[in-house]
Amino acid sequence: MRPNAWKDFLLGAEPGPWDARLGAMWKRVVAECGAADKLAAEHGIVWEELPHETKICLAVDTHHGEILDIAEAALRTRIEDWQREARYARIHRSMPEDLAGLVPADVGTLRAGLLTPKDFRTSDYSGKQLRMERLVRALTGTAAYLAAAHMIPAGLALDVVTTAPLDTETLAALRLPAPWSLVVHEPVTLAAAQADDTELTRLIEAGQCAGHQPAILGGLLAASDDGSLDTTAGFLLLTVLDGSGRRVWMLQHTAYGDHAGGRVLHGYAAQLAFARWLQPPTLPDLGPSSRSDSRSALARVVRSEAGQGGGWHHVRVLDFTPPSDDPPPERTEPTGTGTPLTTGTWRRAHWKPGVRIGVRDMSGRIIGPVYKSGAIEGVTFTRQPRFFPRTRIRPDLPLARTTTVYRPPH
Repeated sequence: MRPNAWKDFLLGAEPGPWDARLGAMWKRVVAECGAADKLAAEHGIVWEELPHETKICLAVDTHHGEILDIAEAALRTRIEDWQREARYARIHRSMPEDLAGLVPADVGTLRAGLLTPKDFRTSDYSGKQLRMERLVRALTGTAAYLAAAHMIPAGLALDVVTTAPLDTETLAALRLPAPWSLVVHEPVTLAAAQADDTELTRLIEAGQCAGHQPAILGGLLAASDDGSLDTTAGFLLLTVLDGSGRRVWMLQHTAYGDHAGGRVLHGYAAQLAFARWLQPPTLPDLGPSSRSDSRSALARVVRSEAGQGGGWHHVRVLDFTPPSDDPPPERTEPTGTGTPLTTGTWRRAHWKPGVRIGVRDMSGRIIGPVYKSGAIEGVTFTRQPRFFPRTRIRPDLPLARTTTVYRPPH
C-alpha cells in the first residue's frame, strides 16, 4: 500500500494523536476485566482516581515503591481463557495459509493468536513505540476475551465488508448485543473494502477480493452502557504476510466515520444489531467418567459437529439464507417514462430502514400476515432495517463493460 494508506483506511480524516481515545478504552477494559478490583484489594489503588485525562496508565507506583504493570495485570485476568483456547487450537487443526474455509471453531484459534506468552510478562516500557504497541496488544487482547464471539458465513463476508454507508436513521438505531462483540469471517481484501461500485465489480469479476493481499478478518466493537454503539474507537482484525511469508493477524484501532475502515465497522454493527444469529450448538455429553479438562475429552469435543460449529467457544453464527440460485424472471418491456436502459449493473449490499419484519413465535414461525389483510404493526410485524445483499439490477440486460476496449483506426 502507498505511504499513509493504512492511516487513511483505518482513521480517515480523524485528527491525531489517538492517545486520548485509546486511553478511554483502556480505562474501561481494566475496570471490566477485574484488574481494577484487584488493584484496590491488594494495593489500595483506586483505578478511577488515577490521572486518566492526562496519561495512559500502563504502570503505577504503589504506596511501597513497587511498580505494577497494569497491562500484565489486565491480561492475566484472561490467561486461563487464552491457555484453554490455545490448547484447543493445537488439537483442532493448523490454520490454512490463506485462511479460507474457516469454521466457527477457528474463532478460538484466531483469538488465541492475538497474544503470545511474552504478552503476559512484565514490560519495562522502554521507548514510546514499545509503549504504544504494548497498549494496543493489552487492550485488544483483553477485550477480545471479554467479547461475545460471532461468525459471518463465507458467502456473506464480502457483502458485509462492502456494505454501503448507513443512513442516519439506521445509525441512530444501532444497539449491540453485548458490552464487547468480536466478529470473524473469511478474509476480504482491503482493496475490496475501499473500492467504489465500478472498482468493486471489476475486483469481483477478476477474483481479487481474496488472496494473499492485506485483508480484513473481522472486528471488535464496544457498546455503551445503554447498548448503543460506543464510537470512541473500534478495532479491525487485519491479516498480512510477514517478511518470512508467514500469515499473521492483529486487531488495529480504527475510527468510525465515512472512510473505508469506519464503514466496515458500521457494517458489523448493523449485523449485530438487526440480523438473526444462531445460538451456539450444544456440546456432546462426555459422560460421568470423563474429565472435562483431559486431552482425550477435549479431542472428542474437537471432532464433534458441535465443536466444529463453535459450541465450545460459544460462537454465534449469522443466520443467513443465500439468494436463490434460480434466475429471476426476465422483463420483456421497460417500465417508466425515462430513457430505456441498455445495460444492467450491480447494486452493492445495503441496509434499508423501515422494512416490515414478521413477528415470530418461540419456534421461529411467523405468527401472522406481514403485508396482507390483517397485518397489524406491533402485533404481526415490526419495522426495522433490513439487509439486502449485493444484487444484480436488470438481470435481463447485459452488464456494462468495466474494461475500456480500444479499437485501432481503419
